[in-house]
Amino acid sequence: MTPHVARPALPLLFAHYVAGKMAQSQWDQFADAFDEADATAEERAAFACFYLENAGDGADVKLPKPEELKDLLAAMRV
Repeated sequence: MTPHVARPALPLLFAHYVAGKMAQSQWDQFADAFDEADATAEERAAFACFYLENAGDGADVKLPKPEELKDLLAAMRV
């Protein structure tokens, strides 16, 4: 089941965090990385979808470091 399809990904990610399914450190990493990388709203939403899909499988989802995210977004924006 992919609940984020029916609802916007970022509010669902926030609900995931509030429910305790995402650690404070992960939430901070997510915010810091995307702020530093100057990610667009669409890029943030896409990563939120990715995170939620993988976290729902019980996987330990690793968030990219700000520099890694900058490089990834630069490659996708070409």
